[in-house]
Amino acid sequence: MTPGPARILTGLDELSPLRKQLTFAALFLAAALMAALVPTVEISNALSLLAGLVLVAVTTVLAGIFGRPALLRLATIVPALDFIAVGLLRHGTGESHSIFAAILLLPMLWFAARPGRRYVVYAVLGTILTVLVPFILGAKPDNNPNELARGLFNAMVFAIGAAVINELAARARLHLGTARQEATAASEELSRAAQIQKFLLPKEAALLAGYETAGACIPSKAVGGDFFDWYAIDGGLGFTLGDVMGKGAGAGMIAATTRAVIRSSRNSEDPVKALMLTSDCLATELSQAAAFATLFHARLRAADGRVVFSDAGHGLSLLVRANGTWERLSSREMPVGLMPDATWTSREITLAPGDMIVSISDGVLDLYDGTLAAVAEVAKLACNADSAQGIVDAVKRLASGGSNPDDVTVLAVRRSELNTAHAGYHDSGTRAMSSVTGA
Repeated sequence: MTPGPARILTGLDELSPLRKQLTFAALFLAAALMAALVPTVEISNALSLLAGLVLVAVTTVLAGIFGRPALLRLATIVPALDFIAVGLLRHGTGESHSIFAAILLLPMLWFAARPGRRYVVYAVLGTILTVLVPFILGAKPDNNPNELARGLFNAMVFAIGAAVINELAARARLHLGTARQEATAASEELSRAAQIQKFLLPKEAALLAGYETAGACIPSKAVGGDFFDWYAIDGGLGFTLGDVMGKGAGAGMIAATTRAVIRSSRNSEDPVKALMLTSDCLATELSQAAAFATLFHARLRAADGRVVFSDAGHGLSLLVRANGTWERLSSREMPVGLMPDATWTSREITLAPGDMIVSISDGVLDLYDGTLAAVAEVAKLACNADSAQGIVDAVKRLASGGSNPDDVTVLAVRRSELNTAHAGYHDSGTRAMSSVTGA
């Protein structure tokens, strides 16, 4: 969108004094060079022209000094002296016939764009001063009887222009201030939403003897559509990785809803039940949002490592064996929320001591080439990791290289090689074997 005049004026007022002065100084120097090099441009008083150049050099230095925050209130001295410099330029390059009088618009804009009506008065007084300088230096009205009258009339026109500019700048400043307040409020709300989303992620490893859990979720924006979760179930652990379509606050809200719906089915032994409940929610309560999500949801029986899982269009989970082999737990089933009448099936695997399930979001693929070929690279990281936290840390290191185009999420559940024969929940004196990070 092209900025309007008012926004341009507000932007002018927010420029540093040195940047504004450099524009004026460059035009002044160009005028002096034209006067010296162009035969049709008259140099009526070389001393005045030289004095103007010296004064502009001084004001440019002052603009740099007054640009410091502690001295910024003194910066208006610079355009005030610029008016005198323009008067010297007029006197030195043809007086009333000078073609460079229009340069006084720059210091006038400098004043007029400032907040406060008094700056309109300063702009008008500066314009009058520019008109009077040639007469103060000896120019005679008799040489051109209309020069003084024309100069004063121009000052009146500039006064009206300065008033209009000041009003436009004031309105733009008001709108800009309101927009900044709204942006700040929105940013604070988004930060709060990001904190809440982070709070919804597991804060500690699951307290399940003989098993390690670890995970991380790194949103590409303040709020993301990915999540991972685990929670205790009778005799084991339920765990999930989800990837909601889209990014940002909307996807984050749907991800939170999806997580809550899945948790509501924790007492059902079939993971398909959780997918069906989620699909019903997205297809009814959130049907207008046209939302869908890919999900990997599993239930682990701690006693023997039996894992029953269902995959709703995700297909980015790996079973990594202790002997260094691996297989992808691919999926041909639909994401939840995409088709109202979609169905899902359960599958079963067994975790032997040292085996690990690793589930990732498609944002992890983008850390490589964005294709499914990257799954093999993640598998190599998992095979080289000696713990669930090890693979999570490896993915986090990859994601820390810069801004990521998509949310990056990883979940790992590993059966310890020292897995006990009677795996169960830790008592109050036992610590979990791994940790979890949400960012």
